[in-house]
Parts: sequence; structure tokens; C-alpha cells
Amino acid sequence: MKAQIKEPAAFSQKADDGVLVAYPNPAKDFLIMKAKDQNLKIKNVIFYSILGTQVANYSVNMNSGEINIEKLKPGKYLIRYILSDNTMKVTQIVKQ
Repeated sequence: MKAQIKEPAAFSQKADDGVLVAYPNPAKDFLIMKAKDQNLKIKNVIFYSILGTQVANYSVNMNSGEINIEKLKPGKYLIRYILSDNTMKVTQIVKQ
């Protein structure tokens, strides 16, 4: 088994779960989200606080889009997104 070198999350510029890329991370006023498969659209993006409270919900309906997050308080957020093929995944970002 080979050892894997992984960057600390604090230095990562993108949240990449293999299906979707979200950047910059950490983000300040906006977050760009892009589905890696050009044939898929991001249908919905829901932001949750680290405690699990829903704090924002956006309909995107595009392969990629920019989401204004300036109203969110600084901290860690979980993002649940649903793609046009009904794939549902969760990723994490940091809001500065």
C-alpha cells in the first residue's frame, strides 16, 4: 500500500469530491461551483451550518454557476447539491 500525501484543508484552493468542484475555498463573497461532467447540470445547492441547520438554498440549473455567499457568517459550511441525474452529494467549504 502506498502512502498518500494530502494537502491540509486550510491550504486547499478547491473542494473537489470527484463529481463537483467548488472554489475558491476558503471563499469570501462568492463561490463558483462546477459539475465535472459537462452533460450534467447542478439543480440545487443547499448550505448547512456545521450544526446541521439549513442556512441557504439556491436553484442553479446550469453546469456551473457563481453563488453569492456574502450574507453567510464566517465559518465552515456543508453544501448538499443535487445534479440533473439526481446524484446527491455533500462537500464542505469555509466562508471567510
